[in-house]
Amino acid sequence: MPTPLAQAKKSAFDIANQLDDAADAIRDRSRQAYAAGKMSLDEYTDARIKEMELRAEASVVAAVNLGAALDAAAQAGQNIEQAIADAKARIETVKTFRKGLEIVAALVVLAGALASGNAKAVVKAGKGVADLV
Repeated sequence: MPTPLAQAKKSAFDIANQLDDAADAIRDRSRQAYAAGKMSLDEYTDARIKEMELRAEASVVAAVNLGAALDAAAQAGQNIEQAIADAKARIETVKTFRKGLEIVAALVVLAGALASGNAKAVVKAGKGVADLV
């Protein structure tokens, strides 16, 4: 299903094309009528002015639509940047939590080694804790 922005873009594009087509029709008819002597120079000039006004309107519609599209793209870019920043913060939280769990696990191993009275196991577990801290 098209987004509202895509629908607006299509509508604006259609309107701009219709205005441009109308301007083409005015140009073609006025040229033919002037060449056939059915239109005075003043009427021909007025028709060309109307043609140019329609083309200007088409340009305005296209420019406004382009401005809206650029605004939407900028907003989407900001949303993506914020999502990336949020994800990085969450990753750091997980890394910190994981590091804490590793330290707790090493301390449990050290406590077990102390309880066993095995000197080699105590030294090894102590080294494991020291490496994490």
